[in-house]
Amino acid sequence: MTAQLLASTADLAEGEFVTTEVDGTEIIVGKADGRYFAVEDLCPHAYVNISYGSLEGCELTCPWHGYSFDVHSGECLTGLESEQLTTLPVEERGGRIYLKQAPDAT
Repeated sequence: MTAQLLASTADLAEGEFVTTEVDGTEIIVGKADGRYFAVEDLCPHAYVNISYGSLEGCELTCPWHGYSFDVHSGECLTGLESEQLTTLPVEERGGRIYLKQAPDAT
């Protein structure tokens, strides 16, 4: 599948993120610890938009129950270890961030 354009690198300073939608799936795209990332905009614990939370370093914290996740690995850093953010592969080319493969619509 062709790479899907998500955002411009000019829109993503360190520690910032934007949201977008690909095939009905809401996605967070950002930059943390010098690397770009993309995750589904869904807290796996509370099933709400985690984009209302905060990003500090590589840690995205859900505002509803305080669970924190590593945006690069999806690992839950607080709360239940079995809860994982869905991470998506991205690549940067020519000042743009691309999703390597579009997620399945839910």
